[in-house]
Amino acid sequence: MRILLIISLFFVAQINAQVDLGLEYQRNVECIRLTDFDNFLLSNSSFLLTKSKGFYRLAYGLEIQEALMGQFGGFYVFGLTSDIDFTLNKAPILLNLNGFIGGGGGAGAPDGSGLAYRYAIGLKGQLSRNFNLLARYSTYDLPTGSIAGSQVQLGFSYGFKSIFNGEFNNTRIAKQSVSIQSLFIDLDAYDSELLDENYRSKFISVEYASYFTRNLEGLIRLQAAISSKVDGFMGYYSGLSYTAFKHKYFALKFSSLFGSCGGGAMNTSGGFAYLLETGIDLNLSNKIISLSKGYNASYAGTFSANYLQLGLKYHFESNLRLGAYGKKVDSYDGFKQKYIGVKTGIQVHQAPNALDRNSLIYENMTLMYFSLTHQIHNKIEMLGETRWAMGGDYGAYAEGIIGFSTPIINFNKFTLSTPIQMVVAGGGGIDVGKGFGIQLNLSADYHFAKSSSLSFSFGKLNFIDGNYTPLSFNINIKQNLFFYTSKTKI
Repeated sequence: MRILLIISLFFVAQINAQVDLGLEYQRNVECIRLTDFDNFLLSNSSFLLTKSKGFYRLAYGLEIQEALMGQFGGFYVFGLTSDIDFTLNKAPILLNLNGFIGGGGGAGAPDGSGLAYRYAIGLKGQLSRNFNLLARYSTYDLPTGSIAGSQVQLGFSYGFKSIFNGEFNNTRIAKQSVSIQSLFIDLDAYDSELLDENYRSKFISVEYASYFTRNLEGLIRLQAAISSKVDGFMGYYSGLSYTAFKHKYFALKFSSLFGSCGGGAMNTSGGFAYLLETGIDLNLSNKIISLSKGYNASYAGTFSANYLQLGLKYHFESNLRLGAYGKKVDSYDGFKQKYIGVKTGIQVHQAPNALDRNSLIYENMTLMYFSLTHQIHNKIEMLGETRWAMGGDYGAYAEGIIGFSTPIINFNKFTLSTPIQMVVAGGGGIDVGKGFGIQLNLSADYHFAKSSSLSFSFGKLNFIDGNYTPLSFNINIKQNLFFYTSKTKI
């Protein structure tokens, strides 16, 4: 994984210097052939920071892998990925090298500790300035499990230059939103092998939306169960939402999303699933309360259920565009500079003295860690994090986190803060009770540059009705990415 390490170190150095960086969305699929199990189709989504350097271009970021077909609906892997593109004699073709390392598993897959890696080589064809098609030969492996293969990847990439740390001159902005949602899904015995009667489960989800036109939005949604009978069940979707009617105070919307779901002993077969949804948005300035009713189903499995969803949505305009072309803005008037903090690192859970759901004594666990932070007040940062097991024997275990952090001591280049986190987790035979817990932490940050810091933290995690109560230790690097957002409420 030398390619990943080299590119990671390069981006740390570049971000310290606040060099302008682009943003790219990459999507591809690959069919992994297995000897003891059905072949399964893996879909990979990457969110990449990019930087062009003459005849080559570097990219680095987060990748989410999801099973769509096969036996492992609910198999997910999160991790860090990197790209190098080389121009070939000014032709619209690029030589591409790719590397990935992460953690995950689930759905009864032979995932071992969850550690996963990939290296690949291939070509990109430039169809336009912002859009590429790609074909790569990929070698994928979970070295402590029984999943491995070499196969062809096919996909596309779409992105823009100079999104972060750039000058405001001739920038483009787009309308976007972020949402936190609570769902109630009605399940029965056909949906899960663990259910023998009707059961109303609770979910939490986060969603990002980017407006392509006045009425059409692109959506990315990640959701997870917080109910004891189906803990470990999660879904990852992308799709479109159309505003059919809009008034000053409310709007009527129809949405359709496709992706995957599984885990928690749910009958989702290979994982491929969809959502059909209709709802009303109630307008409260730039904040929206949304109420939706929908239908969630697996294509090949017996899982199908109706749900009711309540969400809180925040609208904003910025040059942080993911997919949307946006409108050109020439004047800095009416805009202000903000930042998103990107953290990558390693988390270690020290095992409690207790038994897991397989009646085995817990052992220490190492997790891949990725986090986004955003300052919402002078002394308050909002946190969104994910952690995926890659060491121990808990490959299916994962955590999603929402929280807040506030500094208590600032001294020279050091900051001491107290992050408080709400944790949604499941999988790997870990007894997480209802799948919902609270973690209290103490964090020490060393700011070695204006936009970068090295952080150490420890904390205590407690789950409601669960016996998994580990002490947690974390080390990560934080990099602040600056962008422009409108001061006007929309």
